[in-house]
Amino acid sequence: MPPGPTPGEPAGRDLQAELDAERAATDHWRRVARQRTAAFAELRHRPSVRGLLAIERRLQPVRRPIVAASVSLRARVDRLTLAAAVFGRRPEQRLSELQSALGLLPAPVAELGRVVLVVVGSHAPAALAVEATWSGEDGEPGVEVVVVEPSGDIVASVRRAIATTDEELVAVVLGTTEAIDTSWLARLVAAVGDDVVAATPVLVHPRRPRSHATPHDGRVRAAGLTFDVTADGVPHVLAAGAGTVPEPAGPVRDVDAASAGCFLVDRAAYDGAGGLARGDDLDVAVVELSSRLRARGGRTVVVPGAVMLDRRPVRSKRDLRGPIDPDGPAWARAIDRSGPTLLRSVRPLDGDALRFTLTVAAPSDKVARRWGDWHLAEGLAGGLRRLGHEVRVQTAAHADDPAGRVADVHVVLRGLQPVRRTSGQRHALWIISHPESIDDDELDAADLVLVASPRFARHLRDRTNTPVSVLLQATDPRRFVPRPVNPAFHHPVTVVAKTRDVLRPAVADALSVGIRPAIYGGGWRDLVDPRLVVADHVDNEQLPLVYASADVVLNDHWRTMQAWGFVSNRLFDVVACGTPVISDPVEGIAELFGGTVLEYRTPEELRLFVDRILADPAGARARVERGREIVRAGHTFDHRAGELVAAIRRCAGSE
Repeated sequence: MPPGPTPGEPAGRDLQAELDAERAATDHWRRVARQRTAAFAELRHRPSVRGLLAIERRLQPVRRPIVAASVSLRARVDRLTLAAAVFGRRPEQRLSELQSALGLLPAPVAELGRVVLVVVGSHAPAALAVEATWSGEDGEPGVEVVVVEPSGDIVASVRRAIATTDEELVAVVLGTTEAIDTSWLARLVAAVGDDVVAATPVLVHPRRPRSHATPHDGRVRAAGLTFDVTADGVPHVLAAGAGTVPEPAGPVRDVDAASAGCFLVDRAAYDGAGGLARGDDLDVAVVELSSRLRARGGRTVVVPGAVMLDRRPVRSKRDLRGPIDPDGPAWARAIDRSGPTLLRSVRPLDGDALRFTLTVAAPSDKVARRWGDWHLAEGLAGGLRRLGHEVRVQTAAHADDPAGRVADVHVVLRGLQPVRRTSGQRHALWIISHPESIDDDELDAADLVLVASPRFARHLRDRTNTPVSVLLQATDPRRFVPRPVNPAFHHPVTVVAKTRDVLRPAVADALSVGIRPAIYGGGWRDLVDPRLVVADHVDNEQLPLVYASADVVLNDHWRTMQAWGFVSNRLFDVVACGTPVISDPVEGIAELFGGTVLEYRTPEELRLFVDRILADPAGARARVERGREIVRAGHTFDHRAGELVAAIRRCAGSE
């Protein structure tokens, strides 16, 4: 809905301006779509392209079996690589020695409560159920065995089996896991108590036939699981102790997660952490559960005296390192469900520090540095880092990357397209442009809405229950500072702006009264005298020189931005450089800059302001100095970073 009128304000003019801007924007993108469609159609009709497409169609039936054969061959190579590494190993001797060592261990000391034993697969080795012979305090069997057939959704089946019981301890064992002796369950039970809420045994590779053997046969497959972090900051799972010799007499020790091969968990802790996450991979679900248990203060331990054989197949060397493919879809879905919880478990930050992801509207890394919001995000990231926070800045192409989904806070510098939120992650919108493209569902889905306009913030508070705060744009005073005039960038009147195939107001008004500005920006050569265009692009690193070397800079706003009171980031940068700037009128400019930014309302007034500045450049710069001090005192990225963190803290405290 459009903004409501305020006393003394011509509402009709704003409404018409907004409507015109929305129509112009719609026409622009429709024109772009038509151009792309026409270009694609023209390309498809070229003889060379048509020939390539015909070849593509004819090769398609041949390509499928080739791809399938390639996948099969790669699997065989992985299998042969494992088999070749087995030569000279003696897993049967290792397992014999292990069984002897287990026989020398003292009996477990535990107060055996009631346990439900969920066995995934009716063909599970009978040794798993031996412990069902122990008795509870009332003389009844202390273990209830529930068999789950491993068809369909295994995780859902295990969840249902657990939900139908009320025992105080829950054990889950895969049908491919085999007990070496009968004490494994008692040893796990003995380890659980106080803040230890889950326990897992040492899983050992069995002796396999030569065609399926691995170099780790007879050695540890997983003594619990540990987390590590990739170079991109994404957590992944490793098998602790993989390939080492089992040491049954070793001490119980903490691990990051239990293995799905076998684990025991306290029922109250299980329920408090939300149980197993819904999904199609039990290994992933157990890792997520362990992470949530840890986040609630519960510990997971591995019990070396509880040793079991894990007969699950090993297809490649990667399988020896851990049970979960870090690049697989199941792990990606887990990160999407868990958000920052997994990374906090792996690498907690000091004190109140947070991890931020800033996603900008730039479509790809290739063009990011030509987009203003990229540099705006980099500036904000610098302010956040100086406060001790970790920050990742990414383009829209990476909006779904796991590296961004594991941060505590995801700030979307809103462009034309929305970015979906992640469970458990603070999701904040920073609306710096395109106010007409925001819908109510997106506002309601966010935890916090930040707006670079007080007026639009007031408007949004009537549209959503999500907290709405004002977060203006800003500048980096380390870069945008007064500098000596560089002759290469010196012009009496400078404009730095792109055009969306329309003549922007400041340039049109200047030309109409005989002002010939030097223009930096793309899309102008078909709209103005090409001699006015200095460069189609200016690197952001050179932008402070361009601003500081100009006698005066002209600024304008897109109509919807002007109608809703969004003050251009360019004004903060130019004023920080100590350069006089003239802008079209926008609500709030006069107050923000203490009257040092001149606002023109007619082309003739623009001409008058330009002539006055050029007649006394030193005096004009002296007047701007007051605005520069205002900017440095309250409108830097350090200020915005502090305001953002404070808004996030308020948001968290209100729940």
